[in-house]
Amino acid sequence: MEAGKIRKVIALLTDFGAGSCFVGIMKGVIRGICPCEVIDLSHTVSPGNIEEAAFILKKSHQFFPRNTVFVVVVDPGVGTERRIISAEKDGRTFIAPDNGVLSWIISDKEPAYEVSEEAFFIKPVSRTFHGRDIFAPCAALICRGLPLSLLGRRVKNIKKIPPPVVKSEKNRIIGEIILKDTFGNLITSIEEENLKGKAVRKIVIEDCGVEIQGLSSSFEEAKGKPLGAVIDSFGNLEIFAYLRPASSIIKDWYKKKVTVELE
Repeated sequence: MEAGKIRKVIALLTDFGAGSCFVGIMKGVIRGICPCEVIDLSHTVSPGNIEEAAFILKKSHQFFPRNTVFVVVVDPGVGTERRIISAEKDGRTFIAPDNGVLSWIISDKEPAYEVSEEAFFIKPVSRTFHGRDIFAPCAALICRGLPLSLLGRRVKNIKKIPPPVVKSEKNRIIGEIILKDTFGNLITSIEEENLKGKAVRKIVIEDCGVEIQGLSSSFEEAKGKPLGAVIDSFGNLEIFAYLRPASSIIKDWYKKKVTVELE
């Protein structure tokens, strides 16, 4: 094996569900090959939701140590001709289906490799569980020092998905709700930098019937109000309800338009 750098951490991001045996099986495969630390980033991505996984990965990867290997198994195309790819950026390595989930992090400037060398797979390869048979063993071997170039040929033009919608108009920003967290708070595509340092006058959510007046600096500030809005830990505008899920108030929230009117 060509010498490569040793990595100590693998982070798993899947839509398998909390407590899924599939997660445990992947960890078993990994630890059987490499005694590295395995961290659960999340296993509660909405089933098949590539954009949600891309968002989580984009907003969280920089908080992990360099030399972490991120394994993303949100893979509605498993068993088809879709590629599996691996790439590196800023000292962190990513292995994922080529379905756009890496496109908010990896650009065409970073070298990417197709994961196609079957000598590294568990045989026989299942049609439905590439997480066990391809992703897990390859990630473990990368941790042990396997260079990405030995996984397969270098590829260009990885699949891309459009970034979240954000539009700027005179004194207002238009975005959309893209994600629900475990508390039922609703994260929008609008980031703090989109607000241009101006004060928020009000926030209008499509077909909601509730207007939010300004931003809160804490959740408790919205006590007694139907909804509030805050800049969350990701730096995104988040819609919330005090001590209850905002998703119970805003029905059919996914991709719902949000308009922020600025002072």
